[in-house]
Amino acid sequence: MNGIYGRAATGLADTSWAVNESVARMGTKGEQLSEKVLNTFSSRAAVMHDLRVPIPGFKANIDHVIVSGSRVLILDSKMWKPGFYWTLAGVNRRGREKVPHTGKDQTWITKAVESHLRGTGAEVLTVRLVIWPSRTGEKVSTWLLKVPGAILITGDALARTVRSFIGRRPADDRIVARLAELIVTPAAGPGSARR
Repeated sequence: MNGIYGRAATGLADTSWAVNESVARMGTKGEQLSEKVLNTFSSRAAVMHDLRVPIPGFKANIDHVIVSGSRVLILDSKMWKPGFYWTLAGVNRRGREKVPHTGKDQTWITKAVESHLRGTGAEVLTVRLVIWPSRTGEKVSTWLLKVPGAILITGDALARTVRSFIGRRPADDRIVARLAELIVTPAAGPGSARR
């Protein structure tokens, strides 16, 4: 069941999670940048966007999931200010500034998806955080940054990462069907559209 399922940033219509509207717009842009890259792999894998975290009452979402054979790769898109990010003694920084928002443990996402897929034979890999710079032409360096339960990649390495993940087998139908239950659909109303 290779193909594209859902659409990026559907769940970001409710911006109550964001500090302000600017942060919400950046979140949307990051997800859409990743979506553009990921959709190019839809003939070789199932590419899924904007899934609910399978925990009742929980409002967070999973930005993207790629399924290849029975392997599942979870991706969370971020847009961060350009700069050098690093971790020392459990404190994350950009330059000298503390940036606690960059260190949120991602292990719970992997565990929630594993639990949801129990019995399907799915192999859920460690979450990948895809980091895009918030300003065009500038860089985000994360090679000394540690985020519990996640592997960090920059946006310019996303295609290479997905290419190395995808195997020869198409996406497992059972896994795709179970994950498709979680896809966020746009609210009906003026201006809403579905793909």
